[in-house]
Formats: sequence, C-alpha cells, structure tokens
Amino acid sequence: MSADDLVRYTLAREPGKAPLQRAELYRELTRRIHHDILEVAFPRTLDLIGQESMKALLEDFLEEGGPTTLQYPRVPDDFIEWASQTEHPYADLLDYERATVRAERHPAQIDHLRPPAEDDRMMLNPTLQVSSYTRPVHEISRANPDPPAQTNPLVYLAWRAPETDVVARQRLGLVVGRCLGLIGAEALTLEDWLSQSLSQESGGDPDAMRAALLETHRDLINRSGLFALE
Repeated sequence: MSADDLVRYTLAREPGKAPLQRAELYRELTRRIHHDILEVAFPRTLDLIGQESMKALLEDFLEEGGPTTLQYPRVPDDFIEWASQTEHPYADLLDYERATVRAERHPAQIDHLRPPAEDDRMMLNPTLQVSSYTRPVHEISRANPDPPAQTNPLVYLAWRAPETDVVARQRLGLVVGRCLGLIGAEALTLEDWLSQSLSQESGGDPDAMRAALLETHRDLINRSGLFALE
C-alpha cells in the first residue's frame, strides 16, 4: 500500500475497502478535523447556506482532492481557491471572511508604526489585505443572499491596528481603491498622493474627487494604522 492509497481512501466520498488496519479511524478523524476547521473559518457562509449545504460543499472539496497542504491553518485558503476555480456562488463571501484572518495573522511587527503628519511620507500598514468583488459582499446574508452586481467592482480593505491588534475594515469605491494603490507602490506625502491621484483619473469632478480623497484619508488615519510612518 502506498501513501497515495491512504490519501485517496481518506478523501473519497465513497472510499471502498480500507487499505490497512485502522484506516477507518484515520479517515474519520482526518475528515472531522477538516470539517471543523472550515466551519470555524467561515461562520457567515455557514450561517447563510446552513449546516447540511456546508457539509455537502466540504465533501465536494475533499472528493476533488482536498487541501494541498498538511498545515491545518492553511486549509481554508486552499478551500477558497477551490471554490473560486469551481465558480461557487459564494466564493467571494468565503474570501471576504478570510481577509480578516489574513490581516490578523500577518507576521509583520507593526507596534512601532505611527500616523503620519501632513508633510510626512505615507506608507501602508504591511498587514493590509486588499480584495475586490463585483457585488457588495458585505451585504450578503440570509435576508439578502444575492445582492446585485455593481457597475464597478467594490474594493475592500482589512488590516491589523498597531498595539491593539484589532482588525479594521473599510469599503472603498474602485477609483479611491486605485488611488490608495499608489501609496503601496511608493511612499508619498498627502499632497503628492492627491496630485498623482487626480492626474490619473479623468472624466470626474476634480474638486469633488479631492474632497473624497481627503475624507478617506482622515477616516483611514482615524481607523488606527492604515496610513503609517516608520
């Protein structure tokens, strides 16, 4: 018997004959661990689709090969990738839920970061997770299981705050999200950021856009550590 035989026996929905003694126990334990990991990782999705549908989804995941890693904390990421590849209707919700965990567990040391003054060059908090979806995924619930798609994608941020380690979230429009990306590429002062942002966007009211960027800047600084200065 090869290790592959045991893996196939463990992950298959209909496993057939056990390849060695006590393989049934190993199969039951392994599958239960994976079910528990994924249900804990995605409470919103579980609440939305229910226990039985979630169990069936996890069975499909295992049947089609399951995780590519032996590290249990990485299993939810493999699950999201599989859900995206199979175009599951709630792959975006799964990813949205996971962004908080990615920010929370990011290994960067950030307690030394402080908010920039107006003339300082701004950088982004290294724990920042950026994702975009075609619909307002934060609105998905049992009462609203399929909110309509937007004309422009929505950009979502999640990051861990210095010292408190609390994960904050922010939803942005696509234009402001693109502008924020400029700081990810290069540390900029507030005025440089406003100038470059306005130069890259056309077709809108520059005064209104400047006001929106200033408001976003104030909001994100107040949210403890998205804009930061080393």
